[in-house]
Amino acid sequence: MHSKVTARRLGWLLVALLPTLAVAAESSSEDPREESWQIEQRQRWFEESRGLRQHPEAARLRADAAATLNLQRLALDPVRSASGETWQQIGPSSMNMVDWIMGRVAGRLNAITPLPGDDDTVYAGSAAGGVWKTTNGGQGWTPVFDEVGTLPVGAITLDPSLASTVWVGTGDKNGGGCAGYFGQGVYLSEDAGASWVARNGSGGGAMPLSIINAVAVQPTDGNVVLVGGAGSCNASGTLSGAGVYRSTDKGLSWTKVLNNNVEDLLFVPGTATVYAGLVGVGVQKSIDGGATWVPANTGISVSGSRLRLAMAPSNSAVLYVLMGSKIYRSGDAGANWTLQNSNACEGQCGYNQTIAVHPTQADTVLLGTIRVARSTDAGVSFTPLTSTWGTAQAVHQDTHVVRYSSSNPNRFWVGSDGGIWRSDDGGTSFLNMNANINITQFYDIAVNPLDANIVLGGAQDNGSSGRRTSLVWDLTFASGDGFMNAFDENTPSIVFQTSYPQGNLPNIVRSFDGGSPGSYSTMPTSGLVATSAFQFLTPMASAGSLLFVSSNVLYRANTTGNSWTAVSGNVGTISVITPQVHGSMTPAYIGTANGQIHASPDAGIPSPVFNNVTGDYPGGRVSDIAMDPVDAQRVFITRAGFGQSRLYRSTSGGTNWTAVGTGLPNVPANAVAIDPLNTNRLFVGTDIGVYESTDGGDNFSAYSAGLPLGVVVSDLEIDDLPHVLTAGTYSRGAWRVVLAGSVGNAPPTADFSIERDGLDASFSDQSLDNDGSIVSHLWDFGDGSATSVETDPMHAYPGPGNYTAALTVTDNGGLTGSYSRIVRIAAPPITLVNGIALTNQSAAQGDQVYYTLEVPIGAYDLHFETSGNVPNQDADLTVLRGSQFLCQSAGGTSDEECNFPTPQSGTYTAIVDAYTALTNYTILASYVLPPDEIFANGFD
Repeated sequence: MHSKVTARRLGWLLVALLPTLAVAAESSSEDPREESWQIEQRQRWFEESRGLRQHPEAARLRADAAATLNLQRLALDPVRSASGETWQQIGPSSMNMVDWIMGRVAGRLNAITPLPGDDDTVYAGSAAGGVWKTTNGGQGWTPVFDEVGTLPVGAITLDPSLASTVWVGTGDKNGGGCAGYFGQGVYLSEDAGASWVARNGSGGGAMPLSIINAVAVQPTDGNVVLVGGAGSCNASGTLSGAGVYRSTDKGLSWTKVLNNNVEDLLFVPGTATVYAGLVGVGVQKSIDGGATWVPANTGISVSGSRLRLAMAPSNSAVLYVLMGSKIYRSGDAGANWTLQNSNACEGQCGYNQTIAVHPTQADTVLLGTIRVARSTDAGVSFTPLTSTWGTAQAVHQDTHVVRYSSSNPNRFWVGSDGGIWRSDDGGTSFLNMNANINITQFYDIAVNPLDANIVLGGAQDNGSSGRRTSLVWDLTFASGDGFMNAFDENTPSIVFQTSYPQGNLPNIVRSFDGGSPGSYSTMPTSGLVATSAFQFLTPMASAGSLLFVSSNVLYRANTTGNSWTAVSGNVGTISVITPQVHGSMTPAYIGTANGQIHASPDAGIPSPVFNNVTGDYPGGRVSDIAMDPVDAQRVFITRAGFGQSRLYRSTSGGTNWTAVGTGLPNVPANAVAIDPLNTNRLFVGTDIGVYESTDGGDNFSAYSAGLPLGVVVSDLEIDDLPHVLTAGTYSRGAWRVVLAGSVGNAPPTADFSIERDGLDASFSDQSLDNDGSIVSHLWDFGDGSATSVETDPMHAYPGPGNYTAALTVTDNGGLTGSYSRIVRIAAPPITLVNGIALTNQSAAQGDQVYYTLEVPIGAYDLHFETSGNVPNQDADLTVLRGSQFLCQSAGGTSDEECNFPTPQSGTYTAIVDAYTALTNYTILASYVLPPDEIFANGFD
């Protein structure tokens, strides 16, 4: 069943009436222990790949490097722009989730702050992508933090007496330990986010936190500010110095007033009374604006690594604590606490924890763990407001923020690993607000070797995705984290993407259809030896029609094959693979996590020989390797970490290495690329941006015009035709710069979208030509009708069915590009009658068959089901009332059902999705009417 099984993880069923839970008995269909392991491994990978535990000054070194880069860019960016070499984002802004009802996905949020009295104006703080602001209710967003030099955001707070004064605390508490080294303290804007200044004090009055979770401004005095957070990375590689700092001069100087990590600081409106939730300590209370504190813990049994605190807006004496799986409530301003619920967390309780109280009802509480849930009995029981993981989940799971509107009690926002959603009806339905937010954290990207507009990427927690020409990418493979990506260089319609290792073996999926959604299947692992040496982010690379993957051994497979061959011995944990076709040979280099380099003159022969060419390389994790496209003996490696050089060059195929890269910052270097049209021109991607050398790597200067300042560049890919450099970032998606000096005209990339209304289809051209312009269009609608040369034609199809529409575009250089898509024209809905089954139904693979049922007032126990009489057929069932989604049943067969014990009256639509061809299936819809309605007219 191809990617449908991997996308859904497990079969699931959502009913419209979710049960009220005394405890959180429903859990994600993903094993919480498994996902907790994934989160831990993600954090460990980030720390180890940069050596953060060995460099207690990492945060300071990075902040200094970002400040230096800012000065360099002030001089160099105008020069880059004048030459036309300015970076432009290519998305995802955001990502389509195919048929997942949650809509577009952006990335992980840590903060949501609406403007009081104007819910259309909202600030959103992302885990790695900065602060975004909307003034139109989420229809469009603007990044407002791109010039600061750091992009992880932990808190956003508005001055309660002057909302144009905005405080931002930087750092990501969920980055994990020293992975939060990007944080640079607290920033202040006094013009609603238009400009920012650091307010971290200095000397003895400095505020040293690099991970800030909370900022609070005293309502009676805007000069009094409190910040709280997890501290900074110390010499032992752990966080230290956590606590609460207080300023009485608007951040010019600070005094530490509490120890321990803090996630929430809450002032009582209109007063100087403030509460702090301290992890491992409990609740503290101050009545003098945070100058002095007393415990307010009676009744709380403190434990765990998280503690969230919430206050009821309608009664400031009512407070709630969420601590792991426990919820406590105080009704007397923190003097006494009562345990309300001891099983409130669905899973990942050290990762997703948030709580908020209804603005007018002190006993109504929103809870966010894996999913968002609501209590109306002061936290004693909760009802989930979305389904479990799968295509019917209305809001992306792993919830980090819930925030009520101060002016509309039915409205609240949810921030999760997928972005931002809003409910205007108390959680009955949700509005996706991700629009153009671009905060994707890419581990890796791959660019189609024949068309640089076609890019694939693997992202933190949002699977794998791809694009042709649009800024809005499409989900290609749903897998939690998506990792490495590769194209067959000879047949680019064959693509590969990876996710978490399973059973000590890599998890590689393959598509023979260019990575289109639903086209992936798992690549066999025959020939691979199961071992824990297959890393969390498993290295993978292609050359020609060969695919390579590694543990501590390098393996090779044909891109169309189903088995693997070991082509090296145990060389240590491999961190990077770089094979490259040179004529009839495929030289390859591999680098390891412990600083070893091995090379083979031809990794494509039956029994390659890899030699240790580490030579005089001084050590350090090898993060990337670039081979000269003409001379395989000339090779560059980047080093992850701090100190020493970040770039080394060999002109003898290794063994002899020269430290080069004067001008590169003292931060980890993650990627290196050689310009194929000028091999003395190199680009290096670092933890703060991109740098360029024009003298063979000896000297570098900033090459980041257009990029957010301090963006983490995780990957670089370069093409000769068109002459473009593409960057994958671990915070702001993918970017591209068109380089000067192209040697010819590259073909255009044809692309289009379709809107359907009955038999009518509207086509919108989305084609792109990087080095020229498109001058003509030719459309074939796939139904035998006349072609069209319009740019955006409309077409009426003769009847229901699947048609292949094709577009060919021609550029001003005479080159063409073509693209085709299936246009699915659905048949009119079939009317269902209560209790009467429709048998012998059929559908072609990929079809959707619509049915309608009228449900009268008073009906109950509404039931829809499909059943199949032929083995190995697979269908999904979706039910709507009007346009409102109610249920989706998506198991692995054609037997599906949806149930509604107390349905509303109206027209219900049942949609059968044919994941395989369907023959002889049955659909039944039924409901029950009360006896007085059945016999309302007696027996006559």
